[in-house]
Amino acid sequence: MRRLVMVLGFVAWLSLGLAQSVQEILDRVEKNLSTPWQATVQGRIQGPAGEEELLARVYALPQARLFRVEFLKPGSLEGNFTVITEKEVWNYLYLTNQLVISPKEKAQVQGLGFSPQGLGDIRSLAKWVSLRLEGEVRLPEGVAWKLSGQAKEGQGFARMELYVLKADPRPLRFLFLDEGGKVLADLKVVEFKRANLTEARLKRYPKDAQVVRR
Repeated sequence: MRRLVMVLGFVAWLSLGLAQSVQEILDRVEKNLSTPWQATVQGRIQGPAGEEELLARVYALPQARLFRVEFLKPGSLEGNFTVITEKEVWNYLYLTNQLVISPKEKAQVQGLGFSPQGLGDIRSLAKWVSLRLEGEVRLPEGVAWKLSGQAKEGQGFARMELYVLKADPRPLRFLFLDEGGKVLADLKVVEFKRANLTEARLKRYPKDAQVVRR
């Protein structure tokens, strides 16, 4: 009986530790990514015409809470970019030469199917996804924590999985799914490196663009 009580106590402690670890992991990522960096995001998404390849570059100035995502693929998004500030999201549409500015909590990229904030600002994930730690997995880059959770309404997806590199805490893979478990986007973060970036560089847009607020 005493042994059983000890085992149950250990299980309860372990469950509590796992529940607390999500915030700890996000804190580690934020600390590790506190200086300017850039990376490439690549993978597959469900677009209006079916599954498409996604290729984008992400630039981050974490201390300024400023992030920029430049889209190279698919063709429907080529030339577009998204700037994420502390309170707003700027979506530049190349075909119409418009800069659409929306409140951060309800902004989406047309044709992408999900909110882009987490690609650069992983800290924001806790605000719109109820994450839990599911354990560790081995990926080509090394051992990673696997986090998953249900999304709050209005995010463009129902559930997500996030893989965070343990040795160098940073996102490696994002998986977005709908209510039925269908994959909306499977994205990997590659070519990560520290960078010399400025606020002006991340906020720049064509001078002749039409600015629209929504």
